[in-house]
Amino acid sequence: MIPLERERSLAQAQQVIEAFLARQGWSAHIDSTDTGLQGAVCVLHDADGEAIGSGFGKGEREAARVGALYEAVEHVYANASAPQERAELRLASSVFHDSSYVGMPFHAEFGRQGKRRRRRQRKLSCLWYRSFFHDDYELAVPAFLCRPNALADLLPGDNFDYSSVIRYGSNSGTAIGASLEEAAVHALGELVERDSWSLFLVAHYLGDPASFGAWIDPASMPEAVAAVHAAASAQLGREVLLIDATSDLGVPAFIATTDRMVEGEVVYPGGYGASLYAEHAAIRALTELVQTVVVGQRLTSVGDYSRQVLLALSEYPKLRACAYFQVDRERMRHAAWSHPQRERQPPEALLRELVDTLEMGGVPVYHRVHHREGDAFCVVSCVALELERFLLVTTGMVMAPGRRGMALLEGTLMGRKRQNYVA
Repeated sequence: MIPLERERSLAQAQQVIEAFLARQGWSAHIDSTDTGLQGAVCVLHDADGEAIGSGFGKGEREAARVGALYEAVEHVYANASAPQERAELRLASSVFHDSSYVGMPFHAEFGRQGKRRRRRQRKLSCLWYRSFFHDDYELAVPAFLCRPNALADLLPGDNFDYSSVIRYGSNSGTAIGASLEEAAVHALGELVERDSWSLFLVAHYLGDPASFGAWIDPASMPEAVAAVHAAASAQLGREVLLIDATSDLGVPAFIATTDRMVEGEVVYPGGYGASLYAEHAAIRALTELVQTVVVGQRLTSVGDYSRQVLLALSEYPKLRACAYFQVDRERMRHAAWSHPQRERQPPEALLRELVDTLEMGGVPVYHRVHHREGDAFCVVSCVALELERFLLVTTGMVMAPGRRGMALLEGTLMGRKRQNYVA
């Protein structure tokens, strides 16, 4: 059976990636349990035994292990410059005057560093991203924005001062798949998921919790979602809350969290998912919640990181609450499941629908191929700069919402989407 949004069965996917590792001389160590929903951890080693990448996987045991392996390979290529990528220096002023960046929280910095005479003006390394379906549409994206280790691989002549902007960088929108289309579907799903997560944080902790997101009545869940919801609750030993965080864009998105923390946890755990298949999105959120808890129990660094985040935000109570992530369901709307089922479609069709949906919502989409390994797999990065990035506050960063977040607070974002809430 081929999973939704995929082109290969789990067994086929495992065979392809293991054959690739053998050709490279790489080895993988995967840590997982034998039963229950998983939080598998994979560490890749090169032929000399040096660790070169890591990844996490979720869901049932075999799916989690294969997923962790693919994510580790994804990270190897996503964190390195690709021989075929188009990179060039751009004047800070040219980025400042590009309307694509007007809504970004660091936009003014491009203007500040672009005020010098042209010959002495600051320049920064940019990577060219392309439209999926319009060959003449391209966008020069500052490398720091989409590559976490960009400062280690700047172009000669880059003299931009990154001290105030590097914290806004993120690898969101990067994914691996059997083809460009499959990888891009997952990359765009991640961008939508994190936009919805950001909007939920804005509404719940800075505005009106009833204005965005609805707690789903477990009795109304479809059978497949209800089964995973029950399994997650039983495995974690506490109530699991599934929140519908579908935005004005209409792509189903969900958040899963718990009603309480247990010993050893520093913040409330969360899981997130978005997909054109609503049930698939909800299951991704639920299994990621379990993954978050399991990995947190296994790696002490997770708790240490959360403590550092809370400390960094200690002078900003509302922002700290975003990272702490205790959900007040009494102030949220309560909803019955209202998403219809849809027919299975190949990734190529899903990609076209996702891009069209985002662009009709005023969100242009661009992509860049990190690596293409013949017919084995493709690693792709997607950017949709209009989507909200406020979730970065959960990394300990002091920031304000972007344009979509502010529109939500002003009550103008969700007018295009009718939500079927019940009292």
